[in-house]
Amino acid sequence: MRETVGELVRRLRLARGWSQQRLADALAQAAPGRVPTTRNDVSRWEIGTRSPREWLPFLALVLEVPRELLEAAKAVAAAEPAPRVLSVADFLPESDPLAARTGRRIGAGQVADLARRVHGLRLADDVVYGKDLIGPALRELRAAVTLYRGGTQHRAGGP
Repeated sequence: MRETVGELVRRLRLARGWSQQRLADALAQAAPGRVPTTRNDVSRWEIGTRSPREWLPFLALVLEVPRELLEAAKAVAAAEPAPRVLSVADFLPESDPLAARTGRRIGAGQVADLARRVHGLRLADDVVYGKDLIGPALRELRAAVTLYRGGTQHRAGGP
């Protein structure tokens, strides 16, 4: 199996001992006057969610490889199906236990469900773009605030 352009860029970058930020900085120096790349751009290229199409000549220059090598790797990615992009829903429990709650009493089950949902949002934050995460995160926050304001709790061992 041949490498995709992202896999190739990652391998070449690591062989040089460079971080993603160091590669982004080298690309900015190699392409003055262009909007510079960021570490996030390099990361997206490497995981295959974005293609470095217009950066191929500059990647070849800073990584000191023939451009044709990068072009061939780009063709590998084009021949394979695109990877599935993860969404926030992939990290949250399937049902919304807070929506199904009846009455005002909040029990340990609702608290545990809320903790799982917060954990899911934290995991999603590592792989989902911020603009795609903000809406679901705000909905979760509003649901938690509504639960807090409209519910009653009893402490263990107390009334």
